Amino acid sequence: MKPNVTIELPPHLHDYLYHEFGCPRGGEGVQVSSANDIGKFIQAMVTISDRPPKQALKDHPITLLLPVQEWNHRVLTENFICIPEWKQRMLADYIEASFRLRIREYFVAGYERGYRQNKIVEGFLMAYDIKNNAINYDAVKKYDYRNRQRVIREVDRDIRGEIT
Repeated sequence: MKPNVTIELPPHLHDYLYHEFGCPRGGEGVQVSSANDIGKFIQAMVTISDRPPKQALKDHPITLLLPVQEWNHRVLTENFICIPEWKQRMLADYIEASFRLRIREYFVAGYERGYRQNKIVEGFLMAYDIKNNAINYDAVKKYDYRNRQRVIREVDRDIRGEIT
């Protein structure tokens, strides 16, 4: 059995991780890769102990299968591993930030090609296989709206700076 850790993440981030690591659903969990920045961060959050960790199961657990390499083989297979709750929060914040950046990139690319907002939202939800109960159409639209408002404020500030 591969070394693994179970953490708490909102359901839309489960979908995001499955997509980012290219894992099929219904398997043992998400196969983490160190070729991905998220995978590197996950590996950095792992804590090793000589005793089994006492962590309560949460509402939205996800299992992360850690990569075994020659330098970490013994450490991962001969010890108890976990990600403490405080590190899980940091990890969730990092994954959420990455998710929001991905939304921004998706919208920028869609707008450059002339697609309408509703098509971009539907395309994003379908591409990332995000279920409607996890994060809905309106939430993704809101991310886009906030991103566009921030860009408008930056452009306005730049223009004012050039005029004065």
